[in-house]
Amino acid sequence: MAYTLQAIITRSGTLSEPLPSPLKLVHLSRGIDLIPIGRDAIKAHALPFQPLTDEGQKGLPRELTELCKRLSAQGLLAYVEAEFFGGAGTQAYALFSAGNGIGHVVVSDSAINEALRHLGVSKGETFDEFVAVGLERYRNTDDWLA
Repeated sequence: MAYTLQAIITRSGTLSEPLPSPLKLVHLSRGIDLIPIGRDAIKAHALPFQPLTDEGQKGLPRELTELCKRLSAQGLLAYVEAEFFGGAGTQAYALFSAGNGIGHVVVSDSAINEALRHLGVSKGETFDEFVAVGLERYRNTDDWLA
């Protein structure tokens, strides 16, 4: 079974400006908000589809970097990707705050959990941070927008 995610994740209340259309905010558990980057957003903003996990790029493309810088003006956010099929795959994240990138792109089997820990998420009694916020609910980015 496949799983794909391309999104921006931040603490609830971090974003102070309206999101550019057609981006939408989805509230997750533990005070986390998700901004899915679905097909419509990719088309509308000429964004690449999963450049880190699908295309294997080492850095975040300019279009995604500029969007994340803009949205991070008021606080920390993480751009995340995940792509799995039949149990094999990978994840990636990049952090942004105060309109700037922080550190390097991270590509690893636990990248999204690491990004969520940067945002202050604890796994608590759940399997991991990914499950704690509810990211297992849908298996495709566009499903978050339905």
